[in-house]
Parts: sequence; structure tokens; C-alpha cells
Amino acid sequence: MAGPLTPDFYRYEWQPLSGVRLDGEFVVAEWADGAELRCYRWWLAEQRELEPSSREGLLDPCDLGDHWQVADAWVEADGELAVRWTHDGVVSRYHPGWLRHVADGQFRPQNFLPDPIPWDSTVLSEPVTYHGPTVLSDPETFRHWLNDLAAYGLTRLRSLSLDPNLLESVARRVGVLRDSHFGPVWDIEAVPDPTSTAYMSIGLGPHTDLPSLETPPGFQFFHCIENSCVGGASQMSDGLAIARHIEEHDPEAYEALTTLPWVFHGRGAEVDWRWSGPLIDLGVAGTPLTLRTFYPVRTYPDMAPEDVPRAYRAAHKLAQLSRDPRFLITYKLESGDVAVFDNRRVQHAREPFETASGRRLFRGCYVNSDDIYCKLRVLNRRAQESELAPV
Repeated sequence: MAGPLTPDFYRYEWQPLSGVRLDGEFVVAEWADGAELRCYRWWLAEQRELEPSSREGLLDPCDLGDHWQVADAWVEADGELAVRWTHDGVVSRYHPGWLRHVADGQFRPQNFLPDPIPWDSTVLSEPVTYHGPTVLSDPETFRHWLNDLAAYGLTRLRSLSLDPNLLESVARRVGVLRDSHFGPVWDIEAVPDPTSTAYMSIGLGPHTDLPSLETPPGFQFFHCIENSCVGGASQMSDGLAIARHIEEHDPEAYEALTTLPWVFHGRGAEVDWRWSGPLIDLGVAGTPLTLRTFYPVRTYPDMAPEDVPRAYRAAHKLAQLSRDPRFLITYKLESGDVAVFDNRRVQHAREPFETASGRRLFRGCYVNSDDIYCKLRVLNRRAQESELAPV
């Protein structure tokens, strides 16, 4: 049953209403299992005025007013909601399955995404690993891979080619490449006169990239072309697991890490990126956290002088735990591997390596979190729709 137009492009299970009542400015939709949805009249008015091709709302907020009054509301024989408006007498109808998805809170950003799974070295000893060619050729394996990427924040694809263009083709399967001062795709190799510590052979402690930007890159893709040097193992630690550990065992440090801002300064002869924020940025409720832990660009405590000592102590604790074997995993990427991880959640590091002993060449790129989650919501909802009866 197709039913009334909904403000999206999904199919909904038909869940007929059992009743409806008016309560002041609200229309209360009821289902037989006791669920209810309180619909404010102006919200229902906005859902009435939809453009059929885009499913976007057409009602300008300036046109809302007291003339938008509900004269009556009832349940049609097929279970959909009907509302008659006083000012024009029009009857608008609403899909009961779509209304139920609103009542169940499935409209929120985190719905149709897997719950994050915090991990330490007892949960993962290496990234969640998939056979790369299968991921790229089988749609259901591709969906499972993306779900694991969203849940753990860290995966690895193996047995892929060494084609320099491979990385971009993999990343574009899930979204648009995010450009940065490194370029849309960049090589990571020790070079003379480097402009960043990324291009040196020194070890780098656990960190997230580009905290000097207002919105750091979401997911990072690393393609290992060659890794024949002595040393240079990759290391990862889950910032979500570490943050929860600190919150439980040291609430004062957690408060400092999540509230006291630092200035992060990306600098060069012709560039000056700066952003101020806490080391653990919780954002708004229900959104993923953002770690800002690339210590080479953490420059100034942007806080009252009396807060600086506890801010440093908290930063020290976070850094120690990020290197603690309880949380840190160490593994070596091999030629043909592509590691993909959540740059705002999972900290990455590398051990020092000897450039004279071989070559360590990776290619890297970023994709925004929005693109990953967008793709995953669509795939998961379509998988759910496939279980519904045909229209």
C-alpha cells in the first residue's frame, strides 16, 4: 500500500492508527499497542505542503500563523490520519507507517546506523578485516563493511591492487573526497625538507589529523603501496573507549578534557589555520565526539591561567592512556592493504622507521563523516525495505 506522500524516499510498513484525538494545538495519533505521537498543528501543516519531486517542504515559516487551525481529525478506514484545516477546508492525509517511524524516534541522525562499539586491545588486536575485492564487488558485503566501519571506527581491506588510482576509486564508493592543504589525495613518504611531521621517518604518537580546522576530516583512507622498511608499524587507539574510561575513573580530568579549550595552530610560510576547542569535543547531544589530539599543532591554552595546570594534567593522562597497551594496538600494513578509520574518534600513530632499509609509501585521502553515514543509512534502510511486502 503506497499511501500518502511522505517527506522522503523510503517505503514504510503500513501501521494503521487505532485512534486520534485533539489536545489543544496538538493532534494526537494513537496505535493499538499504546504508542502515541503528539503532532503540533504547524508541523502537520509543513508536512502537507510537499514538493512531489524533491519531497521538500514548501511552506515558508512566514506563512505560518493562527489561521492554520485544525477543524477536525479522524482515522480513515485504511488507518491513515486525516486532518481538515479551518482556513481553506482542505483535508490532508498522513501515512501511518511514516508517523509511527517519527513516534519511534527513527528520524534522528543516529537511527539506521549501528551503535558505536568501544574497543580496547582485548576486543581488537588488529583492525576489523575484509577481503577487499569482495567488498567492492558484493553489495551486501560492502554494507556489512560500512556497518563495521561505523561501529568500530577502524577497518582494513586486504588483497587489493597497488594501482595508485585504487584509493580514490575505493573512497568514491562511499562519498566525495575532502580536499585539504595536502590535496585531495596525497603520498605519505619520508622526504628531504619535509613540511610536516607526516613526511618524516620519526615516530608519531597517537593523534587525530587536522585539529586546527573548525571541522576536522571525518574518515581517513590509507593505501599501503610499499612497506619494506625496518620499523614503521601502524598503531591505533579508540578515543571513545579512552574517553569513557576517563569519565568513569577520573571525572575531574574528563571535565577538563571536554570543556577547557586549546588553540590548535597549523602554520606555514603562507598558511595560518587556527581553531580553539577542547581535546575531547562532545558536540551536541547524540552526535559523535571529536578528538583533537595532534600535539605538534596544540599551541596555546585558551583558558583562565588557574585552569592551565589541570588542563595539562588531563592532557597528560589522555596521552598516557592512548599509548597504554590496554588501549593501543600495533600491526603492520602490507602492500595492497587499505586501512579506513574514523579520524575524529580513532587515533593513529606510527613507530619510527629506517629509510635506508627499504621504502614506506602510503597514499591517503579523507571523506567526510556525513557522506559515510548518508551512504550507510540508505543501504540499511533499503535492506529493511526489502523485507516489506510488495506495494
